[in-house]
Amino acid sequence: MKRALIVGGNGALGKAMVNSFKQKQWGVLSIDLTSNKQADANLILKAEDKLPDLQQIYSQTESFSKTFDSIVCVAGGFTVSNIKDEDCIEKYLEMDRVNFQSALLTGHLSTKYLDQMGLLVFTGAAAAFEGPVNFAYGYGMSKCATHHLAMHIAERQEIPKTSTVVTILPQTIDTPGNREAMADADKSEWQPTEKIAALVRSWAEGDNRPMNGSFAKLHYKNECMTSEFV
Repeated sequence: MKRALIVGGNGALGKAMVNSFKQKQWGVLSIDLTSNKQADANLILKAEDKLPDLQQIYSQTESFSKTFDSIVCVAGGFTVSNIKDEDCIEKYLEMDRVNFQSALLTGHLSTKYLDQMGLLVFTGAAAAFEGPVNFAYGYGMSKCATHHLAMHIAERQEIPKTSTVVTILPQTIDTPGNREAMADADKSEWQPTEKIAALVRSWAEGDNRPMNGSFAKLHYKNECMTSEFV
């Protein structure tokens, strides 16, 4: 049985990712602040901890599997912020915690557990990749840091030489939170979580897997999910 580790496995995209892998009979470990009942096992992080307890994470991860065929980071969050705001530092630190530190933990775990020919996936952001995100600078900075991390790990100095690192660059993902925040927006090209998950899972299984180090900007139109490599 192939095995996947999903960081952020109980968020909107994380749930879709767990379900997609499970539908193809993969064994799935979810790492998140809360449990996903669809996963085979859950590793629960404590929100109040300033730093993750790595020894505990190692122990619980290895009790499930010592190697993973795919490791995917879909943990994250979003907030509007501007450098002139009095709470700009607070908002940046929160975005760093939920976006970049999640990616950093994922990257670290990949150096210990990603198997030969494995797939490592980070979740970046198309807007941050293409230019400044002045309305959400903390979010943009945390995603730019994630992109840099992905480029570093793609050198494959610390992970298997036969593995592949891919960063997806979603645009607007169709989640309950986004629907609530942007109730009047045109949602025709919002990206369904299940479509993103199916695409990533297909790459994990070797179907049209991108080149190592790729950044895949995601598009959704006419009920079809496509990726543009940038």
